[in-house]
Amino acid sequence: MWLQWLLAMHLKSRGKPALGIGDVARTTFRVLPSDIDLLGHMNNGRYPSYMDLARVDMTNRTGMTAALGRAGIYAVVGQSSMVFRRSLDLWQRFDIETAVLGGDERAIYLVQRFVVDGEVHARGIVQGRFIERGVGTARIARVVEVLEAAGIRVELPELPDQVAEWARLNALPPARASHASDWAGRVPR
Repeated sequence: MWLQWLLAMHLKSRGKPALGIGDVARTTFRVLPSDIDLLGHMNNGRYPSYMDLARVDMTNRTGMTAALGRAGIYAVVGQSSMVFRRSLDLWQRFDIETAVLGGDERAIYLVQRFVVDGEVHARGIVQGRFIERGVGTARIARVVEVLEAAGIRVELPELPDQVAEWARLNALPPARASHASDWAGRVPR
């Protein structure tokens, strides 16, 4: 994945049209031998790595990477989930379609679809959070302020209720809070 990261960071977005934050980014990939598991299809653990690469393409093409980088802000994944529908096979070309679903005060939410010939093979939902060097978690208002100062128009759609509920159900306490592993009652917390 190192080579693919270098390509995504420096070459994959070159020559592609610029995108607005509300646009759908389409990034093309091919299933490589290093992606295949013992069943002969792309391993489920590779999907999130390809989603990372597609988000790099999207943020490069919207201008977010450069604007946030100058402000010392970088994106991290806070939560994600995947649903698998069809396998991706060796050498198969696929697109990842990435779109912003909406945002709240602490994160933006994206949907990423793995598409072959117009058919969705898998879908992921990602909560993207932002870290500002020397500060910690950046509020979305701060991120929007930085982007708009750089001339990037930001209009986040209203976050769908089911996505907000998904984020609430899967949330963990903040990193600085204590959160002991306790299996009493088998509640996934």
